[in-house]
Amino acid sequence: MLAAFMVSACVTTDDQAQKSGVKVDPSIIAVSTPGTKIPQGASFAWLPKAINLYKDERLDSSTIQYLVEKNIKSNLASMGFKFVEPDASADYTIAYTAALESSLDDTAILRRFGLVPGNMRIPDDNPMYEKGTLLIYAFDNKTGEVIWRSAVQAAVDFSLDKQERDERIEPIIRDMFRSLPTI
Repeated sequence: MLAAFMVSACVTTDDQAQKSGVKVDPSIIAVSTPGTKIPQGASFAWLPKAINLYKDERLDSSTIQYLVEKNIKSNLASMGFKFVEPDASADYTIAYTAALESSLDDTAILRRFGLVPGNMRIPDDNPMYEKGTLLIYAFDNKTGEVIWRSAVQAAVDFSLDKQERDERIEPIIRDMFRSLPTI
């Protein structure tokens, strides 16, 4: 009971949170087709028609696109997969969608992609933050079906520089790929 009292006595006010920066852990969800196992050495390529990056004047879209694509390729390589050019015959294709809530809200995400991580703890009253969503999905080129998809929602901090953003995106995408069904 003493521990409960001590924990309840520790309170952070909104003023303190805004001064020290907001720390909201990302929320990740993943779904894969039952029985799907991607073998080591399989090849992946981009599915260009399914890559969507909703631009926003508060973020450098080219930097975000570079960081997302670099980290997707890096994770696939570390898992033993090859990344080939889109015009090559790959075993699987991969795509992503990245957007802020003002461009793509949870209802639209659920309707379009069928899953939403549901991170509702993004501060509404702080203009330096907005909920951002990244969805990554893989297709089996033999069937054309989506075999895996993962979505993450996190607080996008508009004040981060490129290095800080890279340091934040890398572990989030790595955590997303932990659910990729492999042999």
